[in-house]
Amino acid sequence: MGTTRRLNHFDDPTLQPFFIVAAIGVVIILVGILGFVMSIVMGIVQRNQTRDTTGDPWGARTLEWSTTSPPPEYNFAVTPIVYDLDAWQDMKDHGYKHPTAGFTAIHMPRNTGTGIYLSALAVTLGFGMIWYMWWLAAVSFAAILVIAIAHTFNYNREYSIPVDTVARTEGQRDAQAAARI
Repeated sequence: MGTTRRLNHFDDPTLQPFFIVAAIGVVIILVGILGFVMSIVMGIVQRNQTRDTTGDPWGARTLEWSTTSPPPEYNFAVTPIVYDLDAWQDMKDHGYKHPTAGFTAIHMPRNTGTGIYLSALAVTLGFGMIWYMWWLAAVSFAAILVIAIAHTFNYNREYSIPVDTVARTEGQRDAQAAARI
């Protein structure tokens, strides 16, 4: 609105309130940035004192907080039965006890990079379409089709975690829980 840039002073005193508001905004942003940096530094410095192995440091309400932190690769040894929207809180209110026996082998999907490859090719396809690079769009589309079809013939996409591994992992979880009490 007529303010000259890169001056060390301004001759128009009517602009002073706007500069004061801008300075206050700068201070607020600076406090936010310093708080974020302080949070990161304190998280690194005090990581051993603040490490959580319970999975539920805040007494949360939903199921993702019912596993340990970090969670085992299978998340739940026994599929939880949900009766309420806030399932974990409902389970805690009704005296839920962590299962210690009766585990079964857990069926798991293998990791695959197919989704990442397909998404990168889709970005390339979009880029080719936007910039009228029809050769790039055609090659990307063909590659998407080839990878998607090839993935459907990949029958080695699953594995099972044996019962003894599940029992050992859950036993370690119970030992950690007993040590915290």
